[in-house]
Amino acid sequence: MANGMVDRETLIQDIYEAAVLPEQWPKVLEQIGGIVGTAHAVMLTRRSDAWIGWTASKPFQPVVAAYMNSDIPLTSQITPRLLAADHGGFLRQMDVLSHEEWEADPFRRDLSRHHGLNHAAATAIQVPSADFLVVHVQRPEGQPGLSERELATLDSFRPHIARAGLLAARWRLQRLNAATEALALVGLPAAVLDRNGKVLAANRLIEAMTHVRWLARDRLGLVDRHAQSLLQDALSGLFEPSKVAVQSFASRVSASDAAVIHVVPTSGQSRELFGGGLAVLVVTPVTAPEAPDAQVIRALFDLSPAEARVARSLTRGQTVEQISDSSGVTRETVRTQVKAVLAKTGTTRQAEVAALLAGLPRLPADR
Repeated sequence: MANGMVDRETLIQDIYEAAVLPEQWPKVLEQIGGIVGTAHAVMLTRRSDAWIGWTASKPFQPVVAAYMNSDIPLTSQITPRLLAADHGGFLRQMDVLSHEEWEADPFRRDLSRHHGLNHAAATAIQVPSADFLVVHVQRPEGQPGLSERELATLDSFRPHIARAGLLAARWRLQRLNAATEALALVGLPAAVLDRNGKVLAANRLIEAMTHVRWLARDRLGLVDRHAQSLLQDALSGLFEPSKVAVQSFASRVSASDAAVIHVVPTSGQSRELFGGGLAVLVVTPVTAPEAPDAQVIRALFDLSPAEARVARSLTRGQTVEQISDSSGVTRETVRTQVKAVLAKTGTTRQAEVAALLAGLPRLPADR
């Protein structure tokens, strides 16, 4: 797409529309790239030292996906140099790296060169709920580097991109706040956390929970050390889709004060601009010494029907042999199901499963 083919007013309108309709971003980014004669443009969100989401023009998506699934983000100097420059506009790779550094950088050496791409320009914009919003455009091999005039043209759109990113981030936070308040209406304490445990939204119920510790820098922790360790594993897993972490586990602060902690990712898609890297933490108090309904157990711990029945039987004090005899399955099968229940509930012994599940709420139909 050539520079002259991009209508300025239409593109500005499209940028603000994408803030409300994120599925429009790939088309908008292709237009932004078209300003400087390329179809390759990407927008990424960054929190702390990790990318949390991205969206790209369709031609650039395979390259960005390869980048995000590699070790290049950990070793490339492009983003650290861009952020260190703290410049209120677009910068070319030659503005933050020497020619030798650019050619040797893993992003250029191991990725973009293989995809036939070379000269690039990028800008970093601070937004709430993420440290930075980064917009990056890149030209195919054989084309010259971006001129000062082309950078100025990109810069003229930067305020609109910044405002659209600000709107999108704020609307995202409003939705997260609404989610925690909705959980409060049904009596569930909840908070939205990033991978460092920083609270982005919380309802009034969780503020009074004895299981929760409020830490410096707006972070949340758990009093139970074992539960805190499992929480950290679950939150770190938000950036590692292949990592298996317990998502529901026990928390106990005293013999009479137990709860189940649930860590629910807000999005399973890394290609959602503001959707990645966050989780809703829900606390389900354990209050009464009764065996809960199997459907409740399934919902809370993502168990199979058979695993839920085994878990309920353990709560009633039944042994593996008794469960096998009453269900008509082999003891080995029951032992396998017990192991699955232990793994999914974050417990290590059958007695812990019984203590954890005893008293979870039963469905209204069972009362």
